[in-house]
Amino acid sequence: MTIAITTALNNARLMGTLAFLDAGTGNAAVQIYGGARPATPTDAPADPLLSEITLNKPAGSVSAGTLLLASSAAGLILSTGVATWARVVSGNGDVAFDCDAGQGAGAWEVQLAQANLLAGGEAKLVSAILG
Repeated sequence: MTIAITTALNNARLMGTLAFLDAGTGNAAVQIYGGARPATPTDAPADPLLSEITLNKPAGSVSAGTLLLASSAAGLILSTGVATWARVVSGNGDVAFDCDAGQGAGAWEVQLAQANLLAGGEAKLVSAILG
């Protein structure tokens, strides 16, 4: 059996996520990786960090049952690879959640301008939505 919640409760949960992301003196960030996503967000990534995109502070906004993360800056691409997943960390560097990442419309939560990342270039966040 599944639990059905109201938009109001979901918005409150997402506001809690936003508060977690904005904790600390630093800014939250979206870390981009290639390869297989770890089984849990507490597991270390098997592949190198491709890029880290710093989020604004506040890290986003909640509306109509979704959290839309926001970044006004591109991230430096550290390693060449194909983006497949992302790890979102708080301003304290604490892991919040892992999600899928890719380019264009798809079943991923983090949408990038390019999924094929080349070291030395810039990774740009198109959208990052948590529902």
